Amino acid sequence: MPPPFLLSAASMELRQIRYALAVARERSFTRAAQRLHVSQSAVSEQVAKLEEEIGFEIFARVGHSIELTDAGRTFLGEAERVAGEFQGLARTAERLRGRRVESIALGMGSGLAQVFIPRLFPSLSERAPGLRLDVLTAPTKSIFRDLHEGRIDLGIAIETAPERVPAGLASERLLELDLGLVVHPEHRLARATGPVDLGTLVAEPIVMSELTVGYGEVVMSLFTDLGMHPNILAVADNIETMKTIIRQGRGCAIMPAAAAAEEAAQGVLRVLAFEPARKVALALCRRRTLASARREAHLALLAELLRGVGAAARSGTAADLERVR
Repeated sequence: MPPPFLLSAASMELRQIRYALAVARERSFTRAAQRLHVSQSAVSEQVAKLEEEIGFEIFARVGHSIELTDAGRTFLGEAERVAGEFQGLARTAERLRGRRVESIALGMGSGLAQVFIPRLFPSLSERAPGLRLDVLTAPTKSIFRDLHEGRIDLGIAIETAPERVPAGLASERLLELDLGLVVHPEHRLARATGPVDLGTLVAEPIVMSELTVGYGEVVMSLFTDLGMHPNILAVADNIETMKTIIRQGRGCAIMPAAAAAEEAAQGVLRVLAFEPARKVALALCRRRTLASARREAHLALLAELLRGVGAAARSGTAADLERVR
């Protein structure tokens, strides 16, 4: 007679696995419910049913906190792979029904479209004419979450220390971009003929990105390294909003020079070098779990093209900063 686990496997639902994976990622039933847009009781009920069906506890509940059991960690590692395969199977079924072409979802931080898109699409259209690329813009902190939850397949984000990359994700450096000081053409600093001393910005109103991740974290470190704290005028979660504020003649901002190159060429913004100079590293991230062979081939192609874009950008980033000054 088959063991009880095999008998119960047929009654497991993908929904139960999705809920358990969400709880594991959030380390909280409450946050998992918020992420899934369902009630906490629904999450608790489905996870309890799953634990009953497989015959062991996935989570150890200690007071108000939860931890994965050893068995739960092993089980969910395999469950994540199965969920990914199921998602790939659903895409295959849709493609065979002719409902949509094969698609890859690429997430990237704000301001990066000017760096990647112009060089990416010509090559992609030539080498994979039947592939649709869905491009999503999101803050750095959302890239990791969207990868985990399957909303995107590849993500381009500010490089973070290996120990801060969430479990289940892989990351590799793509390129480094020069940071520039962005101001309105009539700003007093726009008349600078050389690199601006960062120390002179201590009282200057500055528009920041998110303060604890991504560009914001990098810019904050620029000031703290000098023993200063920036005079923050506003905080925005994307570069487009930051540039819009600067175009109103308010304050300045530090961002990748390439992200404001078009506006500088049009004369609506100025991008200045500053000292001490700083670069920001961008990384390509993906789930470690393998997809179907067909999908892996598409992911490999897109990663190859993005590396090519990175190589081209590395050779031109300093020249771009000099050109838009």
